[in-house]
Amino acid sequence: MKKRIVFAIIDVLIVSILPDVLIKISEGFEPGWVPFAKIFISLGMVLICISVKDFKQLLNFAIGLFTISLLQALIPLVSTTTEWKSVFNVKTFVGNFSSAILLKLIGIIPLIGVLLFTLKSVEAFYLCKGDLTVKADEIHWLGIKKNWVNWGKLSFISAVLISLGTILLTIITVTGNSNIKGFDQLLYYLPVIVLFALINSFCEGVLFRSAILGTLKSVLPKKYVVIIAAIFFGIAHYYGAPGGVLGVFMSILLGWFMCRSMFETNGFLSSWIIHFMQDIVIFSTIFQLGGYQ
Repeated sequence: MKKRIVFAIIDVLIVSILPDVLIKISEGFEPGWVPFAKIFISLGMVLICISVKDFKQLLNFAIGLFTISLLQALIPLVSTTTEWKSVFNVKTFVGNFSSAILLKLIGIIPLIGVLLFTLKSVEAFYLCKGDLTVKADEIHWLGIKKNWVNWGKLSFISAVLISLGTILLTIITVTGNSNIKGFDQLLYYLPVIVLFALINSFCEGVLFRSAILGTLKSVLPKKYVVIIAAIFFGIAHYYGAPGGVLGVFMSILLGWFMCRSMFETNGFLSSWIIHFMQDIVIFSTIFQLGGYQ
């Protein structure tokens, strides 16, 4: 069991942006070979699962991460083409976000295909509504008692509270910024922001939760599966809003909570609600402070 836990954590750390961040900190830039090194190493992890008996149960997990590493290396190349650049003006909010989110969506489609091929059904990797009437297990550090509230209510209440906390953090950190766009501009772009948040939260839900929980739930205990997925999600937000070590820590906590909701409801919807509302706040903040045309 311990060997499988360590193997899963190492594989996640390899495929995450942690190597990119560490190399950039030490060298001052991100070498172009890093994504392809990840492909090579994650392929090696697949081969280990095939050839070593102790890790055979992790084969689907390793295949999923290899697929992610492959897509993360290849999909960004699309944005460097002349045709792509001619369509999306990244100096504008809509152009920049349209490009980034469409690239995520393009990458998620083959990942879903691989997960469906290896796990045989969408329900196996939580790509279904789930049962929101299921009552949450105990979450001691949040004061949530076992069977106290169902995930339907908890997901909505927590989404509102987390979003309000993000808004408060934004107000505290950007007070006095003269470049803030007006509320009328935000209102005008709100439908686009909502659409972006809806797609982005779906894509990240599949990437950081479905791909990990679905392939590990029958291999490792719940607490380890949830933690591993949360770490993957947290590290990915090192360059997020907020970013850095604080952003990673906050994202790990949020990721852990969303993974718990997905695991316990056996579905995607509860975590999607939380993530979606959080993305609306974050994208609105970026729109108002991002300096876009």
